[in-house]
Amino acid sequence: MSKEEKIQLLKRVAESEDYFTNYLPVLKDFLDDEEAEVRKLAIGGLWDYPKPEMIEVLFDKAENDPDKEVRCKAIITLGRYICEGEMADYDFDWGPIKEIMCEDELPREDFLRVKEFFLGLYRDQEKPLDERRFAVEALGFLTDPEVFEIIEEAYAHPDKKMKMSAIFAMGRSGNVRWEHAILDELYNPVKELQLEAIRAAGESGFDGAGKDLWRLTYSDDRDVKLEAIRGLGQTGWEGAFERLDELTYLGEDEEIREMAELALKGCYLYSGSLDEYYEEGDWEESDEDED
Repeated sequence: MSKEEKIQLLKRVAESEDYFTNYLPVLKDFLDDEEAEVRKLAIGGLWDYPKPEMIEVLFDKAENDPDKEVRCKAIITLGRYICEGEMADYDFDWGPIKEIMCEDELPREDFLRVKEFFLGLYRDQEKPLDERRFAVEALGFLTDPEVFEIIEEAYAHPDKKMKMSAIFAMGRSGNVRWEHAILDELYNPVKELQLEAIRAAGESGFDGAGKDLWRLTYSDDRDVKLEAIRGLGQTGWEGAFERLDELTYLGEDEEIREMAELALKGCYLYSGSLDEYYEEGDWEESDEDED
């Protein structure tokens, strides 16, 4: 296969909605490809397969791959194990059904060694900043005082990229302790930080961010407007519905209208009233889904 054929294959795997096919063997075939772009796509695909057997492979790629982007992609993908570990209730007593309930649960020892990997990576001042900041983003899944301190430290870092990762981690955490910081950053004159804060506000679903995101949907900056529309839909804020409905039908262009329609659907979903969304009108997308 040519490089382009490999890339197109891996992109199809990444975009596939076939949830019954195991693509892990395909991804494994390209992890050691001579082309860095191919390796990066294959590693990214492993996000959907958080198998304990792949941890050592990702550790090796994160530490030893000659390409910086591949190393960073491996670090990002390892974050899935932190997500899995945070969701697992290791201390819950399932009683006689423990074996069934914990069948697909990430073993605690695997979660802990990935966590220690990220803590060590962040603290290693000799590591490149990009690798350290992606460790912060991965740790953002955790509700942990030690991680909170790391996020605060990263937020105070003089480098803009590290601060962006701290804001990203705040949004991923969704912890109310970060609400004021995220709201303050919504009006940061540095556009990259502002956009990261808008994404974080939406992902966190802070109801208090609704009014600010609503205001930002009137921004003259197209990027800010689009991100604010997306974020507004994630909040489920009651004041969002009218504005998103307006943008769905009166948006300046097709991209804004499509974003607003998706955000409106999300707004109904996050507010727990998705049925009402379909009752509001004859939505073509829902008809297609039924077919």
